[in-house]
Amino acid sequence: MQSNNTLQSEMNSTRVFFKIHRKNKTEILALCDESILGQELFSDKARMRIPVDFYRGQEISAPDALRLMRNYANINALGSVIELGIKQKVIPPDAIIWFTTAEGKKIPHLLIFALPPL
Repeated sequence: MQSNNTLQSEMNSTRVFFKIHRKNKTEILALCDESILGQELFSDKARMRIPVDFYRGQEISAPDALRLMRNYANINALGSVIELGIKQKVIPPDAIIWFTTAEGKKIPHLLIFALPPL
């Protein structure tokens, strides 16, 4: 496992924001790179605009982002924190949905939702 300083240096040039959405008894952790907010992303099967209000809450460090990802059952995340999570074995690579910006940059997207028992 890498040190907090090493993890943070991997994301130093990227500002990452998080927001926790709560409804009834469900919580969703939203994480996103600042540079992606408001952009339109494309895949072979979908197109989506990244809503600023959904993701932009507080800025977060890489170690804290990984800690949150380990502790939430419902996650909606985009960007560098996902690549870091794959390197740290917090996220399985096959769970990623890849999108592309209009400029052709690849952006990883992670959706994890745990359904409550009926």
